[in-house]
This record gives sequence, C-alpha cells and structure tokens, in this order.
Amino acid sequence: MESQHTATIKKLTEQFIANFPEKRGGPRQIGREAEYPVVTDEGYAADVQAMWPLLLEAGDLKPIYEGNDLIVGLEGPDFTYSLEVGWGTMEVITGPCQDLHKLAEVHEAAMLRLRQAADKLGYHILGYGIQPRTPGELSLMSPKSRYKVLHDVIGPAWLHFTSTASDQVHIDINRTEIPVVHNVSNLLTPAVIALCANSPICGGASSGFHSAREGLMGEIHAAECRHGIPVGPIHEMSDWIEQLCDQKHLIHRENGQYLPQKGAFNNYLETHGPDFDAFLFHEHYIWNSARLRSAHGTVEFRAACQQPHHETMVVSAISLGIVEASQTLMTWLQKERGDKLWSTMRTYGHDVMRQGLAATEPIDNFLTTVLTQAQQALEQRGFKEEVFLEPLWNRLKEKKNPAQQALDAFDEGDVKALVKLRSHKTPQER
Repeated sequence: MESQHTATIKKLTEQFIANFPEKRGGPRQIGREAEYPVVTDEGYAADVQAMWPLLLEAGDLKPIYEGNDLIVGLEGPDFTYSLEVGWGTMEVITGPCQDLHKLAEVHEAAMLRLRQAADKLGYHILGYGIQPRTPGELSLMSPKSRYKVLHDVIGPAWLHFTSTASDQVHIDINRTEIPVVHNVSNLLTPAVIALCANSPICGGASSGFHSAREGLMGEIHAAECRHGIPVGPIHEMSDWIEQLCDQKHLIHRENGQYLPQKGAFNNYLETHGPDFDAFLFHEHYIWNSARLRSAHGTVEFRAACQQPHHETMVVSAISLGIVEASQTLMTWLQKERGDKLWSTMRTYGHDVMRQGLAATEPIDNFLTTVLTQAQQALEQRGFKEEVFLEPLWNRLKEKKNPAQQALDAFDEGDVKALVKLRSHKTPQER
C-alpha cells in the first residue's frame, strides 16, 4: 500500500502532465516575455510607471491592477506591457505565434509604441541585460506586495531581480517530449549564454562577468540549484516533482494574501495533500534555466540577457531550434560525454558566464554543432525562420558576443556610451 506522500506526489505528477497535450495540432507556437531596462541619459533607472498614461492614450489597452490603484500592466489584443520586479524594467509579452516572423512583427509593434512613449519622457529603452548604473537594491523594487515577502524570505540576493532584464521564450511541447526537451534545453544553456551574454556592466562598473545577470542570480539558494541549470536530469516525472517539492517553500498565496513560509514544500503537502494550485505557485519561484510551465504546456527558456535592438529575435530563434532538434542534440551530447554530461555542462556554464565565447568548449565544435542543428531544424519548419540565426553565426565567426561590444563601449565612454550603443531604435533610426 502506497504512503500518503507517494499518493500526493503521484497526483501532482498526473495533474502537471495533464496540462501538456498528447499531440500538437500543428507547428509549435512561440511566445516571448522580453524585459528591457529603461534609463535616463546618464544611465540611471527611469520609472516605467510614468509611461502608463502615454501608452493608454490610444484606448486599446486595458490596465491590470493590483489592489485598487496600483497599475502593474497594460493588456491589449496582441501584446501586454508588465511592470517587472524593478520599477526601471518593462516587460513586453507577445504571442503565442505560429512562427518567428509573426512574433517579430507583433513584438516590433509593441516596441514602437513603447519607444514613442519613452521618447516623450526623455527615457531610453535598452537592448541590454541589466541596469547599467543603478544597482539592484530595495529602493528599486516595484511595490507589488509579493515582492516584499520574497525579499524577506530570500534576503539581499532577491534584489538582483530588481535590475536584471532577460529575454524569456515559451515554446509548446507535448507530453511525450517533456524529459528530453527539459534535459537538453537546460544542458545547452551555456551555448545560449556564450552567444548571447549582454550584461557585463552593472552598478556603473565592470562586473567581471559577461553575463552578470546569470552570475548574480545564481546566488539565490545556490546550494539547491534553485536558479540556473538543475542539479541533474529528469528520468521519471514523479522524481522531478518530488525534487521540486523538496525545495524550500518561500511564499504561499491564500485569499489574495502572500504569506512567507518555512521549510520544504513537502511540509505543506503533509497538511494539505495534493494542492495543485499551491504547487504551481511554489514552483513558479524556482528559476531553472529551462523550466516546464504546466499552466501553458510549454518549456520556458530563461537564461538569455536581453539582446541588442537590431538582433532582437536571436534568443527566440536558437531556443526554438533547440527544441525542434532536441532528440538529435540529446543523442549527440550523450555520445560525447556519457555519464559526465551533466557535470561537464554545469562547469562550462560557470565558465561562459565570465568568459563568454572565450571559454573552452566542452566538446569539439560544440557551438558550431548546436547552431547547425538548430538551423536545420528551423529550415525543416518551412517558415524561413533560420534567417534569425544569422547574427549568432556572425558572433561565433568573429568570437565577439554583445557583452564584449558593451565592454568596448564602456571602456571608450563610460555608461553614457553604453546607453547610446544599446538604446533601442525605431526602424527609421536604424
């Protein structure tokens, strides 16, 4: 006879998997959550909430409120603007779309409106992965009630979320793909960081990282691998759900209130049984590089910095290519590294955060192989989406990622030069 705990984990596993379709009805759809630092001419964080009235003028966006008067986002038919953990960061949510061209079109429309609002206020929207001058600190934290609770339970490391800006991509997957897509997407996180790192300057100085965003965020409960690449792969889904439940229970939502917690989430399950909504809220605050999103039936890529304005689709493209080629890539990785695969890629991940494309590749022609497989997978989709990978091929050829460009600009002209380099341009200005 199975124990109550085993029955609870089994039930949660069944509910988690059930939200992923057995089969897809067509091509994979893609969604994007793109975060952008918004700054003044001097590079200090600018309050994105000042843009709400300007963005509302067209009349097609609906305010999203927390409480009676705090606007935390604006929702429209094609895209949503959202206040992030820091009040100096705007998130632009687009999709799901059937192909990358449509996603790019919708995102560009959202960015044009955002840029026009920023121009009127004298702000700059940066294609960059972190606030360049204002450090992550309590005074930068948005006034959403749950953020105070998370700061109380996590401590100072939580405040890194107030300054960082990622480019997160959601890609739909079916039930049978879950283990291989999860595993290969996390294992190839270092490839994405090496090619896309774009946050070396923060707090007005060089951080020592190419991706300070990933390096600093890795401080959050590092021993538990709560952020970044998980400690190991998925074999059985019930084992994975068990691992998530073993993690510290940081925050619980009940009757619209956010309550700090102690101990592991398993402690909550002992009292309340298989509370699936509570589980989803708990695992939302586990920030692995590629995480399964049961609520959407997707895998979410989280490790990339926001990209330069003229190369804004590269993260979506490589992420989609990795998912489409996941089985081929997994077979290749296992053949090359076998039992040492997971530890090898975790080590390489730490190296690329600091060294970018200069880090020694863990397998001969590693990055070339990843890009080749991703490109072939995109070509097979038949939408000509492979064009969005071209900037990554150029970066690899030149051995220069956006972080190195940002460092060059900073060395020549401090933060103001970096702001000029990374300021988002309208199509007419490019």
